[in-house]
Amino acid sequence: MSRPVRRSRPWSTRSCRDCLGWGWLDRPRCKACWGFVAKATGRHCDICQREVAATDGICRLCRRQASLIAGPDNKTRVDLTVAARTGHQLFIIGTLRPRGGPPPRPALAEPTSVGLHSVPPRWTELTLFDMPRNLRGVSSKQPLLDPQLAEFLTSRAARIAELRGWPPRTVSSVGRGIRILCAVHRPGERIRASTIAQLTHTAVPANHVLEVFEDLEIFLDDRPDSLDLWCQKHLAFLAPGIRAELDTWIRILRHGTPRRRPRARSTIITLLSLILPFLTEYGGKYTTLRQVKRDDLTAWLAHRPHRAYDASALRSLFGTLKAERLVFANPMRGVNGGKLATTIPASLTAEEVEVIAHAALQDPALRVVVALSGVHALPAHQIRTMLLEQVDLAGRRLDPECLNRPLDDYTAEAITNYLDYRHRRWPKSTNPHLLISRNTATTTAAVGTFWMDKLVKPLPVGLDRLRQDRILEEALASGADPLHLAHVFSLGAKASLRYAAAVTASAAEQERQRSRTDGAVRG
Repeated sequence: MSRPVRRSRPWSTRSCRDCLGWGWLDRPRCKACWGFVAKATGRHCDICQREVAATDGICRLCRRQASLIAGPDNKTRVDLTVAARTGHQLFIIGTLRPRGGPPPRPALAEPTSVGLHSVPPRWTELTLFDMPRNLRGVSSKQPLLDPQLAEFLTSRAARIAELRGWPPRTVSSVGRGIRILCAVHRPGERIRASTIAQLTHTAVPANHVLEVFEDLEIFLDDRPDSLDLWCQKHLAFLAPGIRAELDTWIRILRHGTPRRRPRARSTIITLLSLILPFLTEYGGKYTTLRQVKRDDLTAWLAHRPHRAYDASALRSLFGTLKAERLVFANPMRGVNGGKLATTIPASLTAEEVEVIAHAALQDPALRVVVALSGVHALPAHQIRTMLLEQVDLAGRRLDPECLNRPLDDYTAEAITNYLDYRHRRWPKSTNPHLLISRNTATTTAAVGTFWMDKLVKPLPVGLDRLRQDRILEEALASGADPLHLAHVFSLGAKASLRYAAAVTASAAEQERQRSRTDGAVRG
Protein backbone atom coordinates (compact mmCIF):
# COMPACT_ATOMS: atom_id res chain seq x y z
CA MET A 1 0.00 0.00 0.00
CA SER A 2 1.43 3.36 -0.96
CA ARG A 3 1.88 5.96 1.72
CA PRO A 4 -0.28 9.09 1.15
CA VAL A 5 1.47 12.33 0.39
CA ARG A 6 1.75 14.78 3.29
CA ARG A 7 -0.16 18.01 3.06
CA SER A 8 1.25 21.32 4.21
CA ARG A 9 -0.06 22.50 7.56
CA PRO A 10 0.98 26.16 7.94
CA TRP A 11 -1.68 26.92 10.51
CA SER A 12 -0.69 24.48 13.27
CA THR A 13 2.02 21.95 14.07
CA ARG A 14 0.12 20.43 17.00
CA SER A 15 -2.96 19.21 15.08
CA CYS A 16 -3.84 15.54 14.79
CA ARG A 17 -2.24 13.87 11.74
CA ASP A 18 -5.22 11.68 10.97
CA CYS A 19 -7.88 14.40 10.87
CA LEU A 20 -5.67 16.61 8.70
CA GLY A 21 -5.32 13.89 6.10
CA TRP A 22 -1.94 12.24 6.86
CA GLY A 23 -3.47 8.87 6.26
CA TRP A 24 -5.39 6.49 8.37
CA LEU A 25 -2.46 4.06 8.71
CA ASP A 26 -0.30 6.64 10.50
CA ARG A 27 -0.59 6.77 14.27
CA PRO A 28 -2.73 9.79 15.28
CA ARG A 29 -1.29 12.36 17.65
CA CYS A 30 -4.20 12.69 20.11
CA LYS A 31 -5.85 9.91 22.10
CA ALA A 32 -9.34 10.71 20.79
CA CYS A 33 -8.32 10.26 17.14
CA TRP A 34 -6.35 7.12 18.01
CA GLY A 35 -9.52 5.56 19.41
CA PHE A 36 -11.52 6.67 16.38
CA VAL A 37 -9.00 5.15 13.95
CA ALA A 38 -9.02 1.87 15.87
CA LYS A 39 -12.81 1.56 15.40
CA ALA A 40 -12.98 3.01 11.87
CA THR A 41 -14.84 1.00 9.21
CA GLY A 42 -13.62 2.82 6.10
CA ARG A 43 -10.96 5.07 4.63
CA HIS A 44 -13.01 7.61 2.68
CA CYS A 45 -15.18 10.50 3.98
CA ASP A 46 -18.27 11.22 1.89
CA ILE A 47 -18.57 14.76 3.34
CA CYS A 48 -15.11 16.25 2.84
CA GLN A 49 -14.07 13.76 0.10
CA ARG A 50 -10.76 12.92 1.85
CA GLU A 51 -8.96 9.64 2.20
CA VAL A 52 -9.04 9.42 6.00
CA ALA A 53 -10.35 7.06 8.62
CA ALA A 54 -14.15 7.14 8.62
CA THR A 55 -17.07 5.44 10.31
CA ASP A 56 -20.19 5.01 8.23
CA GLY A 57 -18.57 7.20 5.60
CA ILE A 58 -17.97 10.23 7.84
CA CYS A 59 -14.61 11.17 9.40
CA ARG A 60 -14.10 12.43 12.92
CA LEU A 61 -13.37 16.04 11.89
CA CYS A 62 -16.75 16.33 10.11
CA ARG A 63 -18.51 14.81 13.11
CA ARG A 64 -16.85 17.30 15.50
CA GLN A 65 -17.72 20.20 13.18
CA ALA A 66 -21.36 19.11 13.16
CA SER A 67 -21.38 18.96 16.98
CA LEU A 68 -19.89 22.46 17.15
CA ILE A 69 -22.60 23.88 14.87
CA ALA A 70 -25.38 22.09 16.79
CA GLY A 71 -24.25 23.59 20.10
CA PRO A 72 -24.05 22.10 23.60
CA ASP A 73 -27.86 22.03 24.10
CA ASN A 74 -28.69 19.97 20.98
CA LYS A 75 -26.80 16.72 20.95
CA THR A 76 -29.57 14.43 19.75
CA ARG A 77 -30.26 16.12 16.39
CA VAL A 78 -26.94 16.63 14.63
CA ASP A 79 -26.73 17.30 10.88
CA LEU A 80 -23.57 15.40 9.87
CA THR A 81 -23.52 17.03 6.43
CA VAL A 82 -23.09 20.56 7.77
CA ALA A 83 -19.31 20.43 7.27
CA ALA A 84 -19.78 20.43 3.51
CA ARG A 85 -21.48 23.86 3.75
CA THR A 86 -19.63 25.56 6.63
CA GLY A 87 -16.12 24.16 6.27
CA HIS A 88 -13.76 23.03 9.03
CA GLN A 89 -12.01 24.72 11.92
CA LEU A 90 -8.21 25.00 11.75
CA PHE A 91 -7.88 22.93 14.96
CA ILE A 92 -9.28 19.67 16.18
CA ILE A 93 -12.29 20.42 18.35
CA GLY A 94 -12.01 19.02 21.84
CA THR A 95 -8.56 17.44 21.38
CA LEU A 96 -6.11 20.28 22.15
CA ARG A 97 -5.53 22.12 25.40
CA PRO A 98 -5.58 25.92 25.01
CA ARG A 99 -2.34 27.74 25.59
CA GLY A 100 -1.78 29.87 28.64
CA GLY A 101 -2.54 27.29 31.30
CA PRO A 102 -5.73 25.53 32.31
CA PRO A 103 -9.03 27.38 31.94
CA PRO A 104 -10.28 29.23 35.07
CA ARG A 105 -12.67 27.32 37.24
CA PRO A 106 -16.22 28.66 37.43
CA ALA A 107 -17.06 30.49 40.66
CA LEU A 108 -18.98 28.30 43.05
CA ALA A 109 -22.12 29.70 44.61
CA GLU A 110 -21.70 30.19 48.35
CA PRO A 111 -23.96 27.78 50.24
CA THR A 112 -25.87 29.06 53.20
CA SER A 113 -24.25 26.53 55.48
CA VAL A 114 -21.83 23.63 55.43
CA GLY A 115 -23.32 20.46 56.84
CA LEU A 116 -21.40 17.99 58.90
CA HIS A 117 -22.11 15.14 56.45
CA SER A 118 -23.29 15.43 52.86
CA VAL A 119 -24.44 11.77 52.97
CA PRO A 120 -25.68 10.22 56.22
CA PRO A 121 -23.15 7.55 57.22
CA ARG A 122 -24.26 4.00 57.83
CA TRP A 123 -22.31 3.87 61.09
CA THR A 124 -20.55 6.38 63.31
CA GLU A 125 -17.46 5.82 65.39
CA LEU A 126 -18.10 7.02 68.92
CA THR A 127 -15.60 9.33 70.58
CA LEU A 128 -13.79 7.66 73.46
CA PHE A 129 -12.66 10.94 75.02
CA ASP A 130 -12.39 14.51 73.80
CA MET A 131 -8.77 15.59 73.48
CA PRO A 132 -8.03 19.27 72.82
CA ARG A 133 -6.24 19.95 69.57
CA ASN A 134 -2.64 21.12 69.69
CA LEU A 135 -1.68 23.14 66.61
CA ARG A 136 1.94 23.63 67.65
CA GLY A 137 4.16 22.08 65.02
CA VAL A 138 1.39 21.81 62.41
CA SER A 139 2.40 23.22 59.03
CA SER A 140 0.13 24.71 56.41
CA LYS A 141 1.92 22.58 53.78
CA GLN A 142 0.71 19.30 55.22
CA PRO A 143 -1.85 17.28 53.20
CA LEU A 144 -5.40 18.46 53.72
CA LEU A 145 -7.82 16.02 55.33
CA ASP A 146 -10.82 17.97 53.98
CA PRO A 147 -9.90 19.75 50.70
CA GLN A 148 -13.53 20.60 49.93
CA LEU A 149 -13.94 22.50 53.20
CA ALA A 150 -10.61 24.29 52.67
CA GLU A 151 -11.71 25.47 49.21
CA PHE A 152 -15.05 26.70 50.56
CA LEU A 153 -13.46 28.56 53.49
CA THR A 154 -10.82 30.14 51.25
CA SER A 155 -13.46 31.53 48.88
CA ARG A 156 -15.51 32.75 51.83
CA ALA A 157 -12.45 34.46 53.32
CA ALA A 158 -11.78 36.18 49.98
CA ARG A 159 -15.30 37.62 49.91
CA ILE A 160 -15.06 38.82 53.51
CA ALA A 161 -11.65 40.34 52.80
CA GLU A 162 -13.13 42.32 49.92
CA LEU A 163 -15.94 43.60 52.12
CA ARG A 164 -13.72 44.46 55.10
CA GLY A 165 -10.74 45.78 53.16
CA TRP A 166 -8.19 43.29 54.46
CA PRO A 167 -4.63 43.90 53.25
CA PRO A 168 -2.94 41.13 51.20
CA ARG A 169 -0.80 40.10 54.15
CA THR A 170 -3.88 39.47 56.30
CA VAL A 171 -5.56 37.50 53.51
CA SER A 172 -2.46 35.32 53.17
CA SER A 173 -2.26 34.74 56.93
CA VAL A 174 -5.95 33.79 57.13
CA GLY A 175 -5.51 31.34 54.25
CA ARG A 176 -2.56 29.77 56.04
CA GLY A 177 -4.64 29.38 59.19
CA ILE A 178 -7.45 27.72 57.21
CA ARG A 179 -5.01 25.20 55.72
CA ILE A 180 -3.63 24.41 59.18
CA LEU A 181 -7.13 23.72 60.52
CA CYS A 182 -8.11 21.57 57.54
CA ALA A 183 -4.87 19.60 57.90
CA VAL A 184 -5.84 18.28 61.36
CA HIS A 185 -9.66 18.00 61.12
CA ARG A 186 -11.36 15.16 59.27
CA PRO A 187 -14.44 15.73 57.08
CA GLY A 188 -17.51 16.30 59.22
CA GLU A 189 -15.53 17.11 62.38
CA ARG A 190 -16.47 20.28 64.21
CA ILE A 191 -13.85 23.00 64.54
CA ARG A 192 -13.80 24.63 67.97
CA ALA A 193 -13.18 28.28 68.74
CA SER A 194 -10.56 27.29 71.32
CA THR A 195 -8.64 25.48 68.56
CA ILE A 196 -8.79 28.52 66.29
CA ALA A 197 -7.47 30.68 69.14
CA GLN A 198 -4.24 28.64 69.08
CA LEU A 199 -3.44 30.10 65.65
CA THR A 200 -2.23 33.22 67.43
CA HIS A 201 0.99 31.36 68.29
CA THR A 202 1.65 30.89 64.55
CA ALA A 203 1.31 34.62 63.71
CA VAL A 204 -2.20 34.10 62.27
CA PRO A 205 -4.94 36.65 63.19
CA ALA A 206 -7.34 34.34 65.03
CA ASN A 207 -10.09 36.99 65.17
CA HIS A 208 -10.21 37.18 61.38
CA VAL A 209 -10.31 33.38 61.09
CA LEU A 210 -13.17 33.30 63.61
CA GLU A 211 -15.07 35.77 61.42
CA VAL A 212 -14.78 33.33 58.50
CA PHE A 213 -16.23 30.49 60.60
CA GLU A 214 -19.17 32.45 62.05
CA ASP A 215 -22.68 31.11 61.35
CA LEU A 216 -21.36 27.79 59.99
CA GLU A 217 -22.58 24.43 61.25
CA ILE A 218 -19.06 23.06 61.52
CA PHE A 219 -18.08 25.83 63.96
CA LEU A 220 -18.46 25.16 67.68
CA ASP A 221 -18.13 28.22 69.89
CA ASP A 222 -16.74 26.81 73.14
CA ARG A 223 -15.29 30.06 74.45
CA PRO A 224 -16.16 30.41 78.14
CA ASP A 225 -17.98 33.49 79.36
CA SER A 226 -15.67 35.81 81.29
CA LEU A 227 -18.35 36.66 83.86
CA ASP A 228 -19.03 32.97 84.51
CA LEU A 229 -15.31 32.38 85.03
CA TRP A 230 -15.18 35.25 87.52
CA CYS A 231 -18.13 33.83 89.47
CA GLN A 232 -16.65 30.35 89.52
CA LYS A 233 -13.38 31.72 90.87
CA HIS A 234 -14.75 34.02 93.59
CA LEU A 235 -18.08 32.43 94.55
CA ALA A 236 -17.16 28.75 94.66
CA PHE A 237 -17.15 28.66 98.49
CA LEU A 238 -20.85 29.55 98.84
CA ALA A 239 -23.59 27.10 99.68
CA PRO A 240 -25.64 25.78 96.74
CA GLY A 241 -28.75 27.65 97.88
CA ILE A 242 -26.98 31.01 98.12
CA ARG A 243 -25.24 30.41 94.80
CA ALA A 244 -28.56 29.67 93.07
CA GLU A 245 -30.06 32.89 94.45
CA LEU A 246 -27.03 34.89 93.33
CA ASP A 247 -27.28 33.33 89.85
CA THR A 248 -30.87 34.57 89.61
CA TRP A 249 -29.78 38.09 90.51
CA ILE A 250 -26.88 37.97 88.03
CA ARG A 251 -29.14 36.68 85.26
CA ILE A 252 -31.56 39.58 85.73
CA LEU A 253 -28.68 42.06 85.79
CA ARG A 254 -27.26 40.64 82.56
CA HIS A 255 -30.41 40.21 80.51
CA GLY A 256 -32.84 42.58 82.22
CA THR A 257 -36.60 42.33 82.47
CA PRO A 258 -39.49 44.12 80.74
CA ARG A 259 -39.11 46.84 83.39
CA ARG A 260 -35.35 46.76 83.98
CA ARG A 261 -32.65 47.38 81.42
CA PRO A 262 -29.62 45.03 81.32
CA ARG A 263 -26.43 46.15 83.00
CA ALA A 264 -22.94 46.20 81.58
CA ARG A 265 -20.45 43.54 82.55
CA SER A 266 -18.28 46.07 84.41
CA THR A 267 -21.29 47.18 86.46
CA ILE A 268 -22.11 43.59 87.43
CA ILE A 269 -18.51 42.93 88.47
CA THR A 270 -18.56 46.09 90.59
CA LEU A 271 -21.77 45.08 92.37
CA LEU A 272 -20.47 41.57 93.03
CA SER A 273 -17.19 42.97 94.37
CA LEU A 274 -19.13 45.17 96.80
CA ILE A 275 -21.17 42.31 98.29
CA LEU A 276 -18.33 39.75 98.19
CA PRO A 277 -16.93 40.79 101.65
CA PHE A 278 -20.38 40.33 103.21
CA LEU A 279 -20.76 36.90 101.60
CA THR A 280 -17.27 35.93 102.76
CA GLU A 281 -18.02 36.90 106.38
CA TYR A 282 -21.57 35.58 106.71
CA GLY A 283 -21.70 32.95 103.91
CA GLY A 284 -20.62 30.13 106.22
CA LYS A 285 -23.45 30.83 108.68
CA TYR A 286 -26.32 30.56 106.20
CA THR A 287 -27.51 28.03 103.63
CA THR A 288 -29.83 30.54 101.95
CA LEU A 289 -30.17 34.31 101.85
CA ARG A 290 -33.63 33.99 103.39
CA GLN A 291 -31.84 33.58 106.74
CA VAL A 292 -30.15 37.02 106.56
CA LYS A 293 -31.44 39.43 109.23
CA ARG A 294 -31.51 43.20 109.27
CA ASP A 295 -29.23 43.31 112.33
CA ASP A 296 -26.54 41.44 110.43
CA LEU A 297 -26.64 43.94 107.60
CA THR A 298 -26.64 46.93 109.93
CA ALA A 299 -23.71 45.59 111.95
CA TRP A 300 -21.68 44.87 108.83
CA LEU A 301 -22.38 48.21 107.16
CA ALA A 302 -21.38 50.13 110.29
CA HIS A 303 -17.70 49.26 109.79
CA ARG A 304 -17.50 49.66 106.03
CA PRO A 305 -15.46 52.60 104.63
CA HIS A 306 -17.76 53.03 101.61
CA ARG A 307 -21.01 52.33 103.34
CA ALA A 308 -23.30 54.00 100.83
CA TYR A 309 -21.99 51.98 97.87
CA ASP A 310 -22.14 48.68 99.79
CA ALA A 311 -25.69 49.42 100.90
CA SER A 312 -26.71 50.21 97.33
CA ALA A 313 -25.40 46.83 96.09
CA LEU A 314 -27.13 44.92 98.91
CA ARG A 315 -30.36 46.83 98.27
CA SER A 316 -30.23 45.77 94.61
CA LEU A 317 -29.63 42.13 95.57
CA PHE A 318 -32.40 41.72 98.13
CA GLY A 319 -34.82 43.91 96.16
CA THR A 320 -34.46 41.62 93.14
CA LEU A 321 -34.83 38.47 95.25
CA LYS A 322 -37.96 39.88 96.88
CA ALA A 323 -39.45 40.71 93.47
CA GLU A 324 -38.70 37.14 92.29
CA ARG A 325 -40.24 35.75 95.52
CA LEU A 326 -37.05 34.02 96.58
CA VAL A 327 -36.98 35.70 100.02
CA PHE A 328 -39.89 36.30 102.37
CA ALA A 329 -38.95 39.89 103.27
CA ASN A 330 -36.39 42.43 102.16
CA PRO A 331 -33.92 42.84 105.08
CA MET A 332 -32.51 46.02 103.54
CA ARG A 333 -35.82 47.82 103.78
CA GLY A 334 -35.47 50.73 106.21
CA VAL A 335 -31.66 50.42 106.48
CA ASN A 336 -30.03 53.83 106.06
CA GLY A 337 -26.80 53.40 104.17
CA GLY A 338 -26.05 57.10 103.80
CA LYS A 339 -25.89 59.22 100.68
CA LEU A 340 -23.66 58.51 97.75
CA ALA A 341 -20.79 60.93 97.38
CA THR A 342 -21.51 63.43 94.62
CA THR A 343 -18.76 65.34 92.86
CA ILE A 344 -19.03 69.06 92.23
CA PRO A 345 -18.37 69.91 88.57
CA ALA A 346 -15.37 72.20 88.14
CA SER A 347 -14.24 74.32 85.21
CA LEU A 348 -10.85 74.02 83.54
CA THR A 349 -8.08 76.50 84.22
CA ALA A 350 -6.44 78.58 81.50
CA GLU A 351 -3.24 76.52 81.72
CA GLU A 352 -5.14 73.25 81.27
CA VAL A 353 -7.00 74.61 78.23
CA GLU A 354 -3.72 75.67 76.63
CA VAL A 355 -2.10 72.26 77.17
CA ILE A 356 -5.19 70.47 75.76
CA ALA A 357 -5.22 72.68 72.65
CA HIS A 358 -1.52 72.06 72.02
CA ALA A 359 -1.88 68.27 72.44
CA ALA A 360 -4.89 68.14 70.10
CA LEU A 361 -2.81 69.61 67.26
CA GLN A 362 -0.37 66.68 67.41
CA ASP A 363 -2.88 63.87 66.70
CA PRO A 364 -5.88 64.05 64.31
CA ALA A 365 -7.82 61.43 66.29
CA LEU A 366 -7.19 63.22 69.59
CA ARG A 367 -8.38 66.49 68.08
CA VAL A 368 -11.69 64.85 67.09
CA VAL A 369 -12.12 63.45 70.61
CA VAL A 370 -11.38 66.82 72.20
CA ALA A 371 -13.84 68.55 69.88
CA LEU A 372 -16.66 66.07 70.50
CA SER A 373 -16.11 66.06 74.26
CA GLY A 374 -15.16 69.71 74.85
CA VAL A 375 -17.59 71.33 72.39
CA HIS A 376 -20.53 68.92 72.17
CA ALA A 377 -20.12 67.36 75.67
CA LEU A 378 -20.43 63.80 74.37
CA PRO A 379 -19.49 61.00 76.78
CA ALA A 380 -16.70 58.61 75.92
CA HIS A 381 -18.92 55.71 74.85
CA GLN A 382 -20.81 57.91 72.35
CA ILE A 383 -17.52 59.10 70.87
CA ARG A 384 -16.22 55.54 70.49
CA THR A 385 -19.41 54.25 68.83
CA MET A 386 -20.17 57.25 66.59
CA LEU A 387 -20.82 56.21 62.99
CA LEU A 388 -19.76 57.91 59.79
CA GLU A 389 -23.38 58.28 58.71
CA GLN A 390 -24.06 60.35 61.84
CA VAL A 391 -21.68 63.10 60.61
CA ASP A 392 -23.09 65.38 57.90
CA LEU A 393 -20.26 67.69 56.87
CA ALA A 394 -22.16 69.14 53.91
CA GLY A 395 -25.23 69.96 55.97
CA ARG A 396 -23.14 70.90 59.05
CA ARG A 397 -25.09 68.61 61.34
CA LEU A 398 -24.08 66.04 63.96
CA ASP A 399 -26.52 63.29 64.90
CA PRO A 400 -25.14 61.00 67.64
CA GLU A 401 -27.98 58.83 68.95
CA CYS A 402 -30.61 61.04 67.25
CA LEU A 403 -29.53 64.27 69.02
CA ASN A 404 -29.29 66.29 65.74
CA ARG A 405 -26.91 69.07 66.75
CA PRO A 406 -25.36 71.82 64.63
CA LEU A 407 -21.74 71.23 63.62
CA ASP A 408 -19.38 74.06 64.48
CA ASP A 409 -16.33 75.07 62.42
CA TYR A 410 -13.74 73.65 64.84
CA THR A 411 -15.35 70.20 64.98
CA ALA A 412 -15.99 70.14 61.22
CA GLU A 413 -12.34 70.97 60.50
CA ALA A 414 -11.12 68.35 62.99
CA ILE A 415 -13.32 65.63 61.46
CA THR A 416 -12.29 66.59 57.90
CA ASN A 417 -8.58 66.39 58.74
CA TYR A 418 -9.09 63.05 60.49
CA LEU A 419 -10.99 61.57 57.54
CA ASP A 420 -8.12 62.57 55.23
CA TYR A 421 -5.67 60.90 57.62
CA ARG A 422 -7.86 57.80 57.85
CA HIS A 423 -8.08 57.49 54.07
CA ARG A 424 -4.30 57.71 53.74
CA ARG A 425 -3.64 55.23 56.54
CA TRP A 426 -6.41 52.69 55.81
CA PRO A 427 -7.66 53.36 52.26
CA LYS A 428 -9.59 50.06 51.99
CA SER A 429 -11.22 50.08 55.42
CA THR A 430 -15.01 49.65 55.44
CA ASN A 431 -15.49 50.10 59.19
CA PRO A 432 -18.68 52.16 59.65
CA HIS A 433 -17.41 53.93 62.79
CA LEU A 434 -15.81 57.36 62.70
CA LEU A 435 -12.80 56.47 64.86
CA ILE A 436 -10.84 53.35 63.97
CA SER A 437 -7.52 51.87 65.01
CA ARG A 438 -5.03 49.42 63.57
CA ASN A 439 -6.96 46.50 65.07
CA THR A 440 -10.47 47.65 64.08
CA ALA A 441 -9.67 48.97 60.58
CA THR A 442 -10.32 45.53 59.04
CA THR A 443 -13.42 44.81 61.15
CA THR A 444 -16.75 46.46 61.91
CA ALA A 445 -16.16 46.86 65.65
CA ALA A 446 -15.72 50.15 67.50
CA VAL A 447 -12.50 51.12 69.23
CA GLY A 448 -12.15 49.94 72.82
CA THR A 449 -11.76 51.76 76.08
CA PHE A 450 -8.07 50.84 76.26
CA TRP A 451 -7.43 52.62 72.93
CA MET A 452 -9.37 55.66 74.12
CA ASP A 453 -7.51 55.83 77.44
CA LYS A 454 -4.17 55.60 75.65
CA LEU A 455 -5.23 58.34 73.21
CA VAL A 456 -6.18 60.87 75.92
CA LYS A 457 -3.20 60.06 78.14
CA PRO A 458 -1.24 63.21 77.04
CA LEU A 459 -4.08 65.42 78.30
CA PRO A 460 -3.81 66.88 81.82
CA VAL A 461 -7.46 65.97 82.54
CA GLY A 462 -9.83 63.24 81.49
CA LEU A 463 -12.76 63.39 79.12
CA ASP A 464 -15.19 63.79 82.04
CA ARG A 465 -13.57 67.09 83.00
CA LEU A 466 -13.79 68.30 79.39
CA ARG A 467 -17.47 67.44 79.31
CA GLN A 468 -18.13 69.09 82.68
CA ASP A 469 -16.39 72.29 81.60
CA ARG A 470 -18.58 72.51 78.47
CA ILE A 471 -21.82 71.93 80.39
CA LEU A 472 -20.85 74.48 83.05
CA GLU A 473 -20.12 77.01 80.32
CA GLU A 474 -23.57 76.43 78.81
CA ALA A 475 -25.21 76.63 82.23
CA LEU A 476 -23.50 79.94 82.95
CA ALA A 477 -24.60 81.35 79.58
CA SER A 478 -28.23 80.21 80.01
CA GLY A 479 -28.66 81.48 83.56
CA ALA A 480 -28.38 78.01 85.19
CA ASP A 481 -31.61 76.73 83.62
CA PRO A 482 -31.79 72.94 84.27
CA LEU A 483 -34.45 72.43 81.59
CA HIS A 484 -32.20 74.02 78.98
CA LEU A 485 -29.26 71.80 80.00
CA ALA A 486 -31.42 68.68 79.88
CA HIS A 487 -32.63 69.53 76.39
CA VAL A 488 -29.26 70.47 74.90
CA PHE A 489 -27.11 67.70 76.41
CA SER A 490 -29.74 64.98 77.03
CA LEU A 491 -29.14 65.00 80.78
CA GLY A 492 -31.31 63.55 83.48
CA ALA A 493 -33.10 65.59 86.13
CA LYS A 494 -30.48 65.02 88.85
CA ALA A 495 -27.55 65.79 86.57
CA SER A 496 -29.15 68.99 85.28
CA LEU A 497 -29.91 70.21 88.80
CA ARG A 498 -26.37 69.36 89.90
CA TYR A 499 -24.81 71.51 87.18
CA ALA A 500 -27.29 74.33 87.78
CA ALA A 501 -26.56 74.24 91.52
CA ALA A 502 -22.81 74.29 90.88
CA VAL A 503 -23.13 77.41 88.70
CA THR A 504 -25.43 79.10 91.24
CA ALA A 505 -23.04 78.33 94.11
CA SER A 506 -20.08 79.59 92.09
CA ALA A 507 -21.91 82.83 91.25
CA ALA A 508 -22.88 83.32 94.90
CA GLU A 509 -19.28 82.75 96.02
CA GLN A 510 -18.00 85.28 93.49
CA GLU A 511 -20.60 87.78 94.67
CA ARG A 512 -19.49 87.34 98.29
CA GLN A 513 -15.86 87.82 97.38
CA ARG A 514 -16.74 90.92 95.41
CA SER A 515 -18.64 92.33 98.41
CA ARG A 516 -15.70 91.66 100.70
CA THR A 517 -13.34 93.37 98.28
CA ASP A 518 -15.61 96.42 97.99
CA GLY A 519 -15.97 96.61 101.78
CA ALA A 520 -12.21 96.48 102.25
CA VAL A 521 -11.71 99.22 99.69
CA ARG A 522 -14.29 101.48 101.33
CA GLY A 523 -12.80 100.85 104.74
